[in-house]
Amino acid sequence: MVKVLVLGASGYIGNAVAQAFARSGHEAFGLVRKREKVNMLARNEIFPILGDVNDLSSWMPTAELCDVIVDATSEYNEPVKLVNTILNSCNEISKKRVEAGGSKLLLIYASGLWVYGGDSFSIKSEQTPLQTDLKLDLWRPECERQILNSPHINGIIIRSGAVYGKSGSLTGIWFKAAVEGRLEGIGNRDIRWAFVHVDDLAESYVQAAERVEIVKGQIFNIVNNSTESMGDVLTAIARVTKFKGEIKYREPTTDFEIAMTHTDLFTNRKPQTLLGWHQKKLGFVDGIEIWWNSFKGWNDL
Repeated sequence: MVKVLVLGASGYIGNAVAQAFARSGHEAFGLVRKREKVNMLARNEIFPILGDVNDLSSWMPTAELCDVIVDATSEYNEPVKLVNTILNSCNEISKKRVEAGGSKLLLIYASGLWVYGGDSFSIKSEQTPLQTDLKLDLWRPECERQILNSPHINGIIIRSGAVYGKSGSLTGIWFKAAVEGRLEGIGNRDIRWAFVHVDDLAESYVQAAERVEIVKGQIFNIVNNSTESMGDVLTAIARVTKFKGEIKYREPTTDFEIAMTHTDLFTNRKPQTLLGWHQKKLGFVDGIEIWWNSFKGWNDL
């Protein structure tokens, strides 16, 4: 059993990760900013820590008791500053642990696949050089390198595909749009995405933490076995929501939407081999009835 603190534990990924650690028999703590989220964590056997990641005094005392820190903050305002704050804090905690005869602190960083760039239809692995030209993620590769190269901590990077399931995240936006009578994609119907269910993704964090001595310093792409086209995705959403209008596609207008138009293909062989990770949930299109039913439950539809 390890003690783990999840930063961003009320978020879509962070909450799933905290719950996965708790289900696996580990002692989980979660940092949340809003008091109304406290009971949500406690009900799922996670110790809630009320505070802000930028206020070190609110979470450092708990972090000093933990073996694992998960950064699932997903901050896009000043992301480099935030990552550096978390990394520097973890470095200090870890140095004290080692001086006291303990092991290095493990920091698992929640990243994404938009760091790759390059040829859309060339299958990418964790060894593929990063060539992203997306403004949204130009900052991220250097932050990843700093985490992996720190001599004071054990760092692991989890790069996830587009996440679905439960409340829906980005896919929830499409469900909501269909319910409201409009459904549109960015780019065109032939764009292909690498997806992963939020529970499958969360399991990879637990597996990485449990194998830290084997996989420290490693990067893992956590994606389903096959990609899915935007056309198939939106057609499935239209069917299950009984959307009767026309599915439209438009050009991107923001940095985030530009990123959404990228097709990328990935192999998930490395996490299968080193973590024992495997896709368990159905793909997005095949399991659309399940994801729609869950979305309705989360949104009182």
